[in-house]
Amino acid sequence: MRMSAAQTDFPIAGPGVVRALLWATDSDAAELLARELRAKGFASFATNAHSVVGVFADDVALLAQVLGDRLDLDQRRHTKALILNGKAPELGDFGNIQTVENLVHHHSSRWLVKLLDERRFKSQMQPIIEIESGRVHGYEFLFRGLKADGSMVPPVDMFTAARDEALLARLDACARDSAVRTGARFGIKEKLFINVLPHSVSVAQSSFTDTLDLIEAANIEPNRVVFEIVESEAVDDINELSKMINFCRSAGYRIALDDFGSGFNNLSMLIGLSPDYIKLDKGLISRIREEPPTWNLVANMVDAAKQSGVQVIAEGVEDDRTARLLKAMGADFLQAILSDALKIYRLKLLNNRYPLKGGGV
Repeated sequence: MRMSAAQTDFPIAGPGVVRALLWATDSDAAELLARELRAKGFASFATNAHSVVGVFADDVALLAQVLGDRLDLDQRRHTKALILNGKAPELGDFGNIQTVENLVHHHSSRWLVKLLDERRFKSQMQPIIEIESGRVHGYEFLFRGLKADGSMVPPVDMFTAARDEALLARLDACARDSAVRTGARFGIKEKLFINVLPHSVSVAQSSFTDTLDLIEAANIEPNRVVFEIVESEAVDDINELSKMINFCRSAGYRIALDDFGSGFNNLSMLIGLSPDYIKLDKGLISRIREEPPTWNLVANMVDAAKQSGVQVIAEGVEDDRTARLLKAMGADFLQAILSDALKIYRLKLLNNRYPLKGGGV
């Protein structure tokens, strides 16, 4: 695509207002884009190139958001953008042309960088309960961001915004740091389940060794720490993941595979990685009451894990009947709604009043 800007004088923007030049794929696309930007409240200015849209913006992040919503992925990749602060573009400015996709990505993650810079985050603890005794075996630390007003930022929003590998690794490191500090502050003596993204962590990365140093400084014994490998898709490099797991295990730490039945969806991976725990995906657990094939699948997973010496944690347990089914299968732990003291006590009664054998309820 040949890029040329208008030869006419550029209008002078007011204080704090920038001008953006947008090279659309053709004149029709440019006309449609200009019309939609005006509808969103952006003032436009004329250029001599029919495929170039000129627009004023006092909030570039908002402009990036609107462009991200208006254009599909292919259009974002083929539409170019140049943000200008001066009166008119000079030759050197054209080296700063970028795709709208890059513009959207950059500004969609700036709020996250600011959040991390200001350490506006915390960890919430969710207990993992022994199904036989009702005792708390450990706590998973759930990372939560905080807006400037103190309201919560869902973790999915943070991890979606952190599409850049470096930012994703930083986000993951902050989550680990928060988990360790929270566990130390509350004097947790049970197991600490700390989430780890395999793609953002390796033995060679200083951020991971910083986490290990923090654990040591907090006087937390390695055998009380369970690194929970989080992966919603198939792992690309099983050898690298195995290296990290073996390194952690050799240092005395424990390993869990999260969301088993979704990303970690084959038993050969279970056997090959030899984790200490697997956590059955809550999407499976929520269906075992009403779907016999799902019940059978989960029962086979539990049986395979037990044969391999792996303990099973079931996530998303929301009712007594599901708890009894899991107890019948031989699951070791429950995690989710059975969390406060009253419900733990109910679980103890459940074990005494509803002894289970075989697959019955």
